[in-house]
Amino acid sequence: MKPSRALPLALLLALAVRVPFWIEALRTPVDADTAIVGLMARHPGEGTTFWGQPYGSPLDSWLAIPFVAVWGTSSEALRLPYFLLGLALVPLAYGLARALHPGAALPAGVLVACGPPYFILLSALPPPLYPTTLVLCGLVLLLAVHAGRAFDEEERPLGLLALLGLLSGLAVWTHLMSASVLAAAAVWLFLRSRGRRPLLAFALVPFLVASAPLWLRALRGGPAASIVRVAERDSTALAHLAEVVPRLYEPLGGLLGTHVPVLADSEDFVLHPPGWIAAVLVLLYGLMLVLAGRAAHRGHPSALYLLAAALALLAFPFPARAAPHTIRFLTPLYLPVAALVAWAASPRGASPRRPWVVVLALAALQLTGATQLLGAWRSLDRAEAPFLLPDLGPVRKALGERGVRHAYASYGPAWRLTWESGERIVASQPWNERFRHYPLPRLDEVRFARNVAWVLTPEIPTDLPPPDDLDKTLRRLGGRWKQIEAGPAQLFLDFVPPFSPEVSPWPDAGAAGDGDPRTFLVPDPVEPLVMRLPRPTPLVGLTLVAALEGPRLLRSMDVEVSADGQTFETVARRRRRQERGDIRWRDGTPQAVLDHDVLAISLGGRTVSALRIVPHVSSDPWRLAEVLIHTAPGRRAWDEWLTPDLGWAARRHALAERPRPDRADWYSRLAIAAHHRRVP
Repeated sequence: MKPSRALPLALLLALAVRVPFWIEALRTPVDADTAIVGLMARHPGEGTTFWGQPYGSPLDSWLAIPFVAVWGTSSEALRLPYFLLGLALVPLAYGLARALHPGAALPAGVLVACGPPYFILLSALPPPLYPTTLVLCGLVLLLAVHAGRAFDEEERPLGLLALLGLLSGLAVWTHLMSASVLAAAAVWLFLRSRGRRPLLAFALVPFLVASAPLWLRALRGGPAASIVRVAERDSTALAHLAEVVPRLYEPLGGLLGTHVPVLADSEDFVLHPPGWIAAVLVLLYGLMLVLAGRAAHRGHPSALYLLAAALALLAFPFPARAAPHTIRFLTPLYLPVAALVAWAASPRGASPRRPWVVVLALAALQLTGATQLLGAWRSLDRAEAPFLLPDLGPVRKALGERGVRHAYASYGPAWRLTWESGERIVASQPWNERFRHYPLPRLDEVRFARNVAWVLTPEIPTDLPPPDDLDKTLRRLGGRWKQIEAGPAQLFLDFVPPFSPEVSPWPDAGAAGDGDPRTFLVPDPVEPLVMRLPRPTPLVGLTLVAALEGPRLLRSMDVEVSADGQTFETVARRRRRQERGDIRWRDGTPQAVLDHDVLAISLGGRTVSALRIVPHVSSDPWRLAEVLIHTAPGRRAWDEWLTPDLGWAARRHALAERPRPDRADWYSRLAIAAHHRRVP
């Protein structure tokens, strides 16, 4: 059958198989990772990674830009690009198999159209980055085959090599799991280009340019390769391999259809078809790969496909994130395997029926598992595990009615609130729950804002405090707030700190009491710093401010006050690596004090005549720009005195041109604006 007829037929079959899954995907709320893609599509010039993670590329968001422009912040805008990427695997399998033998093309297309349940899942509810990477890997293999043939025919495939290098760079930037396919293509072209290897520079240069955001971060010492590091802090590489390698059959079986998670790589929600189906799937795939190996020969594309599949399998156990349930890291293996399976039954095309017997048998078995997955999706509540995607409409409504435009929430609700509200509400994790200390693109916006809420969803796993714990912390800190229920969430809002924003510098403190954050003291790194007031004074609060440049406040210290100048009481403790649990009033809102720029301390009206700052097991240098005292209690929420919705450059200008040294939030906002940087 001509490709002009065969390929549309395979695509129509793929469409018919996937439509029921896509319907279920459209009634499933967008998860946090997919919401990030949408938000990045709204801000295409920001960032060179997957927001909030030290890896990935913005490629998914670039593909989503036209869909977001048309459908706005709807599920369709983010589902449709992945639907199309899932369909794109069919013509890629067709092309890869056609390079082996024209008679294998349509069977390979049909095999992928009725693919293993895991690939049906990836076409409907995928984790971002993976469908895009799979398409890029398929294109790289296809271009490598054609470039190799051009070398064999004494041609100069400069355009093919340049495109191959460009797509390879995009693939490795988007996800390092593509490296196994790229390595196979590189070996293949190196062998095919004997005598003309300088021409490979036409692929190398575009590759380096396209992947520059990745390798430049690596050269600067950033965590660009953290997704594939081979050891965790609490486990050696050998221990990790000893755990994963003996169970390698599990992800490999999941890839082929012996089981399928309800959501990608869900460890606790896995569906298993009848045992005989799994056995026949493994037997057929195994037999066809053995036949393919026997029929393959040097110089034939089958050798490239076998090498790509073997390298993907060999590379799988090494990343620290690899585990028996992380099937997604093995997915680059499948397209070359599908092409080989369709070709192996009749490698010379002598018997056109034999490939169809194998392919249709595999397709029928795979659709059995896919039907089981579809039934599970239809029966499961999206608010419950494993989806954990409750309706956030009541949260958006409650915040909107109170004029709240900024909020702290855990990973999933934060990104979903921001996306679903069209950024009318900007929510952020108070700290990066996935990658400690890695910058979050919207955290500074929330820290800088007024009228901020905490949105806590107890049913969703997180390391944010549960509502009862946050309530206890706020009671200990003093002040007032409201707690309301909004659908699946507990909202804490309408905060009134125990002290007012008005401050005055600590008298006779020199550079630390002149109201100028550009001047500072440089205390002894190991000795306590003691400061005394001219007379004992009742204080409701105390704020320490670091210098704008150079060392900040101590990471580990005790802050003590004394009423008589002799006996000191500890009123604040800071400990290295315990910043996430240190929630304090700052700028009128309870915040996790992750940085070391500003530390506000409630004193509850204590009489203070002396302050002592004691380094705790620390010899780090530090600077103290200001010690500010609060004498007036908090009676109302802190007001907004800066024009809202300014950009960061305008904020820096306004803070510098209209200083407010009488307000504590001027100092902290100055620090946030000074240290804010572009999304990495």
